[in-house]
Amino acid sequence: MSDADYNIEAGKGYLEGTSKFKPVKVELNVSNAKTDQVHYWINEITNQYADFVVTNVKADPNKISFDIGSPSMEDLTAEDIEFRMKEYLDMNVPPFEVKELKVQ
Repeated sequence: MSDADYNIEAGKGYLEGTSKFKPVKVELNVSNAKTDQVHYWINEITNQYADFVVTNVKADPNKISFDIGSPSMEDLTAEDIEFRMKEYLDMNVPPFEVKELKVQ
């Protein structure tokens, strides 16, 4: 990974041990996504929402997926994540077209 995505996978240790939490899966149907831009854009999520941990990032020109959650907020729901993702999309226009957002 490059310096541009230093926060992606950084919180992986939270998925194990006593602080274990269950992340939510985010999928975006997109067009014209470039991997380096996707990783930079996702890394910025962890800068804006410092309590979020992002893992399992997968990106191709038409689909982006990742797991996201917060070890410090155990009661965080998929609806909460979806709200924050929509908010993030509004405030940080991605360098690709988002056709659909799914949070589960």
